[in-house]
Parts: sequence; C-alpha cells; structure tokens
Amino acid sequence: MNRVLVVDDHRIFTDGICFLIGHTTDLEVAGALHQGKDVLPFLVGRKVDILLLDIDMPDQSGFDIAKAVKQHYPHIKILALSMIDDVISMERMYSIGADGYCIKSSGREEVFKGMRVVLGGAAFWPAAFKSLLSKQTEKLEKYLLSKRETEIIQLICEGVTSFEIAQKLYLSVRTVETHRKNIYRKLGVHNNMELANYARKRLDL
Repeated sequence: MNRVLVVDDHRIFTDGICFLIGHTTDLEVAGALHQGKDVLPFLVGRKVDILLLDIDMPDQSGFDIAKAVKQHYPHIKILALSMIDDVISMERMYSIGADGYCIKSSGREEVFKGMRVVLGGAAFWPAAFKSLLSKQTEKLEKYLLSKRETEIIQLICEGVTSFEIAQKLYLSVRTVETHRKNIYRKLGVHNNMELANYARKRLDL
C-alpha cells in the first residue's frame, strides 16, 4: 500500500485531507506535519511514497523542502499544493524535480487524481500550465533550460561526447551526465538522437 505524508500548516486542511485519504482511497496516511523543518527528520526510517506539500509553509519555503526531499529521497513523489496559480511557481517546482502541482481550489478530486497520476509514474500539472506550454512552447522550453543546459544541448547536437564536453566546459563527466539526465527529463526525450531532433525542430539549436 502506498503511503502519503501531508505537509501543510493549515490544520483544518490536513485533518480533512487525511480523513478523506484514509476513508475514500486505497492509500495510507503516513503522517501530517505542519512545519517544514519536521519533514526530513520524519522521513528517517519511515516508508513514504508520496509527499503532499504545501508551497506556503510558515517556517520554510515549500520549494526548499521539495529540493531537500528530492536530494535525500529521490524516490519519493512530490505533489505540490498551493492556492498560487502562476507559471513561475509551477516552473520552480518543475525545475526542482517535483512530480506534479495541484491548485487547492480545484477540489479534493483533483488532488486525488494528481496522487494517482504521479504514483503511476506520470507528471501532473494544471491545465493552465499545460495550455501555456502548448501556446508558448519554444519560449517556455528555453526558459525551463538553464544556460549551462543549453550549452550542453548545443554540444550534444554537434556530436561531442560527454568526456569532451566535460573538458570543454571544465566540468566532471559525472556533472555532465547529471545535466544530460535533467535535460532529458525536462524535454521528455530518452536519448541523444531524440534530443538532437527535438532541439533542431523546437529550440532552433
């Protein structure tokens, strides 16, 4: 059974969502926390499969919490919860490695759907974000890529190996491979050939 950790400073919300998860889904509530500083200590030695994480925590940014969790427990899925419906917040969570983002005002069914989707291995982002991506694909894709990632994509498209890229950019081969994996994840490609085709068609590289 998949286990959920709810992190939100609004106790009424956490009480309600935990009750609904326990009584209307096949998930198990691992716990409910109201401060960001408690998240990492709680995870030590406990099985947690998905983190429902409010962005607006009183003591620590939800972005910082998500980043720390992904660094220490990369297998844990993160579904961000927020009243904030803006592309910048969504992009920040996306770049950190969060698996999805739910607008609280969308209702509990949306949250439950988001949990099912990310636990199934897919990403879950609001329709507004996906719509914006479809309308401004090139602009947003370039925005989602860091300057270093863009440099590496250009070199990959030129047929340069990871070892040669590392030498050229004064990086370790391991760092280059980490950038490569992040690029694949952000652009939804699986190998260098797909990346090169994507970059030429969509990024003008």
